[in-house]
Amino acid sequence: MALQAAEAAARDGVDLEVVDLRTIVPFDDDTVVASVRKTGRCVVVQEAQGFAGVGAEIAARVQERCFHSLAAPVLRVTGFDVPYPPPHLEHAHLPDADRILDAVDRLQFEDEPDVLHLAREAS
Repeated sequence: MALQAAEAAARDGVDLEVVDLRTIVPFDDDTVVASVRKTGRCVVVQEAQGFAGVGAEIAARVQERCFHSLAAPVLRVTGFDVPYPPPHLEHAHLPDADRILDAVDRLQFEDEPDVLHLAREAS
């Protein structure tokens, strides 16, 4: 979904940087920190519910390590905080490109470059 959002944003002239975390242990702090320091922004995308998830840990790490580099708050796009739905309703629960792009829109400032960092939890 993050890559689909990046492709859609590129068609509108917005450059999104996607970091796809392949593992969470070990966690690749260096890559995430370098990207956030370059872009000044971060959207964490995870399929699981948002409360107390891996995405919250990633957001906390970014805030702790990149606070002075952030031009906007770290945002998360997650599954909804409800019991996981049956398979035929899963599409309504999981983050999609539109929800990710809505978060991106909330991070844009007119005086800043249109570059953003997306970190995605390992699947």
